[in-house]
Amino acid sequence: MGVTSFDQHLLDATAGVTARLQRIVGDAALAEDLCQETFVRAWRRAPRELPPERLRAWLHRTAANLAFDELRRRARRGEIGFDDDSLAGVGEPDAPLAGADVRAALAGLTPHQRLVLLLRFEQGLSLRELGALLDIGEDAARKRVARAREAFAAALREVRAPDRRPTVLVLMGRENPAAYTRWLEGAGARVRLHGPDQAGLDLAGADALVFSGSTTDVHPRTYGEALDARTVDPDLTRDLRDLAALRIALRDDIPVVGVCRGSQLLSVLFGGTLSQHVERHQGNRPHAVATAPGSAARRALGAGVEVVSDHHQAVRRLGRGLRVTARAPDGMIEAVEVPGRRLALGLQWHPERGGGESLAELLVDAAAA
Repeated sequence: MGVTSFDQHLLDATAGVTARLQRIVGDAALAEDLCQETFVRAWRRAPRELPPERLRAWLHRTAANLAFDELRRRARRGEIGFDDDSLAGVGEPDAPLAGADVRAALAGLTPHQRLVLLLRFEQGLSLRELGALLDIGEDAARKRVARAREAFAAALREVRAPDRRPTVLVLMGRENPAAYTRWLEGAGARVRLHGPDQAGLDLAGADALVFSGSTTDVHPRTYGEALDARTVDPDLTRDLRDLAALRIALRDDIPVVGVCRGSQLLSVLFGGTLSQHVERHQGNRPHAVATAPGSAARRALGAGVEVVSDHHQAVRRLGRGLRVTARAPDGMIEAVEVPGRRLALGLQWHPERGGGESLAELLVDAAAA
């Protein structure tokens, strides 16, 4: 393929690439900038012999990766904060001490580890930017960040050693956080809350994660479908952040419970899809569920229990590799689990609204282990 034809193929793809970028980032000017960056990368890296359809696929894949990197980078501003105001966990019994804990843990790190963490999480540098600043490659920067985070998590555990309660990080939606705090503290957990409008996220120091319910819906773009008019206030940036946190937790075998929306995210992460509107499980209606033998749900709840549901979306196609471990009498999936993990459980109902004490104990026991 000659240079002239290669240029023409890039020009032909401009409108489609820009339109896709604008759908992802929601900003026309940013989409144009990212399109230009996509074409710069194409000039540097794309094989000239690619046929037009494969070149278009290469461009769209590269553009999408750049867009998601940019969304994550923008969301990371102020990610850790390292001060009382940004790190104090709302709802923790000892919230005023959270910032002091963090500073004490940071003091136990090497200067280089502190620098890496501050540049990556407080200043929001991407791995590529961090690597350029330190004169190392992006992969080397990723490894240094990982080592620094591990050192920080270990130092934080040591600082908090007198308090033996496991720390459960709750990624909140638009619900009352007090219900989650009471539910988990009643089982013996330290609770750290991360609100839906807080930028960034770091899992250091978390022994378990809870993904809360929400009045907002999972964005259908996360599972490759168009937006239904009845889907409520989806937030793609938050969905991507929560999916990334869920992926890390599963990779590191951090115990996880997903409540309502959190359960739906678990299935989406494994390639599942959602029904964007169902009528029959709305309005805090109690109903029975039957649990599967040998499941975490069965261990905590027994063969059957009455639960409280309030949702208008639900799992339609189950994610690959997940196991259904509870159903409602009408056949709706009410609980899913990831085999091979200490605890990775999605619940379509709301255990924090009553009757979920044994589930909180199951999570806290897994976190303590």
